[in-house]
Amino acid sequence: MVSIKKYTRSFFVLILIFGACAKKKALEKEPIFSKLVPKQTGINFSNDLIETDSLNYLTYAYMYMGGGVAAADFNNDGLHDLFFTGNMVENKLYLNKGNLTFEDISKTAKVHGDSRWFTGVTVADVNGDGFLDIYCSVGGKYNPKENLLYINNGDLTFEEKAKEYGLDDAGNSVQATFFDYDLDGDLDVYVANYPPTPFNAPNSFYRFKSKTSTDIESDHLYRNDGNVFTKVTDEAGLRSYGLSLSATVGDLNNDGFPDIYVSNDFSSPDYMYINNGDGTFKEQLKEATNQVSFYGMGVDIADYNNDGLLDIFQVDMDSPDNRRAKANMASMNPQLFWSTVNSGFHYQYMHNSLQLNTGKLNSTPSFSNVSRLSNTSSTDWSWGPLFADLDNDGWKDLFISNGTRREVNNRDYFKKLQNVKNFKERTLELTKKIPSEKVDNFVFKNNGDLTFKKANKEWGIEYKGFSNGAAYVDLDNDGDLEIVINNIDDTASIFENKSSKTNNFIKIKLKGTKNNQFGLGSKIEIASDNMRQTQELTLSRGFQSSVAPEYNFGVGKSQKIDSLKITWSDGKQQVLKNIKVNQLLTLNHKEASELEKVAEKNTEMLFSEVSSTIGLLHEHEENLHDDFKEEVLLPHRTSMYGPYLSVGDVNNDTLEDFYISGSANYKSGLYLQTKDGFQRKNNSIEDDFKYEDMGSLMFDADNDGDLDMYVVSGGNEFEPTSEMLQDRFYENDGNGNFNKVFTALPKMISSGSRVVQADYDNDGDIDLFVCGRLTPKNYPAPADSYILENRSTKNSIRFVDVTDTVCPDLKNLGLATDASWADYDNDGKLDLIIVGEWMPIKVFKNKGDKFVDATNIVGLENTNGWWFSMAKGDFDNDGDTDFIVGNLGLNYKYKTNESETFDIYFNDFDKNNKNDIVLSYYNDGKKYPLRGRQCSSEQIPAIKSKFKNYESYSNATLVDVYTEEDLEKSLHYQVNTFASTYVENKNGKFILHKLPNLAQFSSINQIIPYDVNKDGNLDVVIGGNLFGSEVETPRNDAGNGLLLQGDGKGNFTAIPYHENGLLINKDVKDMALITVKDKKMILVANNDDFMQVISIHEKDN
Repeated sequence: MVSIKKYTRSFFVLILIFGACAKKKALEKEPIFSKLVPKQTGINFSNDLIETDSLNYLTYAYMYMGGGVAAADFNNDGLHDLFFTGNMVENKLYLNKGNLTFEDISKTAKVHGDSRWFTGVTVADVNGDGFLDIYCSVGGKYNPKENLLYINNGDLTFEEKAKEYGLDDAGNSVQATFFDYDLDGDLDVYVANYPPTPFNAPNSFYRFKSKTSTDIESDHLYRNDGNVFTKVTDEAGLRSYGLSLSATVGDLNNDGFPDIYVSNDFSSPDYMYINNGDGTFKEQLKEATNQVSFYGMGVDIADYNNDGLLDIFQVDMDSPDNRRAKANMASMNPQLFWSTVNSGFHYQYMHNSLQLNTGKLNSTPSFSNVSRLSNTSSTDWSWGPLFADLDNDGWKDLFISNGTRREVNNRDYFKKLQNVKNFKERTLELTKKIPSEKVDNFVFKNNGDLTFKKANKEWGIEYKGFSNGAAYVDLDNDGDLEIVINNIDDTASIFENKSSKTNNFIKIKLKGTKNNQFGLGSKIEIASDNMRQTQELTLSRGFQSSVAPEYNFGVGKSQKIDSLKITWSDGKQQVLKNIKVNQLLTLNHKEASELEKVAEKNTEMLFSEVSSTIGLLHEHEENLHDDFKEEVLLPHRTSMYGPYLSVGDVNNDTLEDFYISGSANYKSGLYLQTKDGFQRKNNSIEDDFKYEDMGSLMFDADNDGDLDMYVVSGGNEFEPTSEMLQDRFYENDGNGNFNKVFTALPKMISSGSRVVQADYDNDGDIDLFVCGRLTPKNYPAPADSYILENRSTKNSIRFVDVTDTVCPDLKNLGLATDASWADYDNDGKLDLIIVGEWMPIKVFKNKGDKFVDATNIVGLENTNGWWFSMAKGDFDNDGDTDFIVGNLGLNYKYKTNESETFDIYFNDFDKNNKNDIVLSYYNDGKKYPLRGRQCSSEQIPAIKSKFKNYESYSNATLVDVYTEEDLEKSLHYQVNTFASTYVENKNGKFILHKLPNLAQFSSINQIIPYDVNKDGNLDVVIGGNLFGSEVETPRNDAGNGLLLQGDGKGNFTAIPYHENGLLINKDVKDMALITVKDKKMILVANNDDFMQVISIHEKDN
């Protein structure tokens, strides 16, 4: 009987274990969110708008900005309550009664407001009594406009005291944020104001107002002076004019002082105010970022990639849906775009910006916009972004509130309004006819690799409507974060989160100092199972909303927190170890201490810029040429591919010199190295300054012991038959003096890019391959590339075009950008590998007397990309030649996947004897023209006749617009991948490996293989960017240069610049290794800018 009992008990235990596991797995598959309804929660707040003759969109254009929501525990009972602002309805305060049920106490609490148009709301303990107060921003068409401050009496009643505290700001406010900017221990406040401005105000207006704004038009900073707040806007250097839609605080440069990011609508530039630490701020947006959003709305600041640096997410109004984008969204016109840039503002594009913090230069943080890489660039008309770990896996996810009550950018409707009679008398009628469409919000799961995945359906957060303010908060104290949303013309949305049932967490509350009892401005860093997370406590986030003053960290399956460090705003710190998960932890400022300040280690970086040290100040100037004038739908400028570099000892003094090419009508530069640096040498090559110089090559053409010069001619400025496209050859006299040899080269009228050398026929001299880059003014018509056989004699330098004989496939090869001679199959003969735009990675095998196309044989047939560069090396130490190939990158508007390509068609679609460019992309499985009706019809006017309005064009597929017959007759190229790639050689077959995402930020224009850290394995230095995109496509400018550290096995670790000192973030077109004073350095050629010299500080392992 005992054994039977024992067996039965064991069997029962196993059943329990398996049952528990099955239950947990089932929970993990269920959506982690469920939508609660008013009947469950008792929350029936609805921000209803009542349009009238005097108040409608056509009389008040800010009608649909909506209201906000604040989460806070107003009675200190341990449960978070909710406060909603109403535009035309009363504000509501709901007391949390537990179990996700709430009671409306607005009237008894005396916070329901009056007739004001309430916008944003934030909370803070303004008077230091331990109870959270409510600060409401006020806007609207009518007075009164003063903001209201509800002081918490501690008994669930409030008293309005904005005027008494000096916070009755009347500046048409949208939001405010409380923070201790001067670190004196109390809370100050920044108020973001949106001065009513005509939507069609020109940039000259914003430029004028930026210098002449009145006090009421400016944002305001108020210093806490005890029982009153003093306006110190001017003293702090913050007087501004901007259409401010949010102001968000965070320590962006990790210096211990809180900084401010102000997001502004329209052309008015954003402001990034870096705290100087002396009560003043310095605006550094253009120094810190390369581009921002055009219609900047809400912002959140958090460390989304767990590197300890705060990142910035800003939303705009770019739709991911083809129909909505083409029917409802404003297009970027070039005149407005360049007017904004030339007004001194910034490069502003209509898409969301995810500014990844890449470190700092001195006190200035540096950011790269990676919204395209992260899959978060386009979320329709968006308002409030929120970073929060919604599934408790340790990575901050992203929620974005979305929607506008009426489609006020509907192109067709507002075009009709231009001809309406009695407009002023009919504004209500006409407003109600503006189209309206409910749209869903967006929630993205953080993949942990800098990218996100849309997760609305998977997670159960689905709601179509018109959402504005939103906040995250743990309403049921179970360790995960609910989402609360303020909607127009609908009840507020509450999504219950159940992720704490599957993933662990730690919650932290703070007991701060007397005048900052909730510890705003503190920073907590935790480590668990090799994952590090950082959060800062600031409450105003997203749009018009405020979160609760507590920390919530998800830690996945970790069973403990290995370490936790809190840094309070006054610099005091406390460190805890081995903390249990799934608990609420309270940290007290009194238990923190002044830690000894450890001087920052002056770690020697691997790279440093030494341009000025060695006295090299060469500036490349790009000639003015409007590529888009004749090629309206050109995807990017084709006249600004230079400058290029070549290196060699031209005067035989054992010191390496270099040549940098010049654009058309600008001189190139030949620099001779001296013991003191570099000296520019006048030379006959400069006489050919009217050419557009591209790639060049220093090599000994005639075996006389000195280096001659080959210069490729190119550009898009000239006609396809122009003599200005003829390459040139210059003979060296042995002392670095060059003379042009007119008979050295065959006639080659082709716009080229690079030239590469090899003795491919093993006859003892150097032969050449020249890349044909484009046919001017006929993009993407293929260009001719050439193989030039060296048939020079002692008395005559001569190259012969043998392309037709040895490799006829090079005629009309495509848009070749780079090439490499390499014996990829180790048969003793040099093969030719070529890359280009719209081309696969082409491999031509050397058969001895000719080259044959082996691309398909080696497995590279589906590799079409926008390849800009390549470099060879044995990166896995297996004895053969591998390649790194630089592509457009994954942070661009253009996208592909395994089943969907990005295409171009070239044909005379409108039969006017001129070929037209048509770009196409996939959206929800269908193929559409990339460009909208307006710009497409500028190239083909008949489109406006065929599609009478924007709505019809927005639904038209590629075939609908251009017909299947014409598309089939077109020159047609496709792209399979835009990813930069490591091409591994496996016994003469190639395997592609995508480079790390840090290497996909931008296009890679040059690659330098070099063992930087002297560990015996090849590393790779990359540089690039593409500033010449058309204005509806944000330029590729996120590349800062990157070191890819190789392990000798074909794996690469990306080392960002703040860890190694390599910063080359301009429009890098070429790089070259050079030895200067026995040190290896990298020359960097930047388009339309000064070149750079980067010194490599080699270290022995």
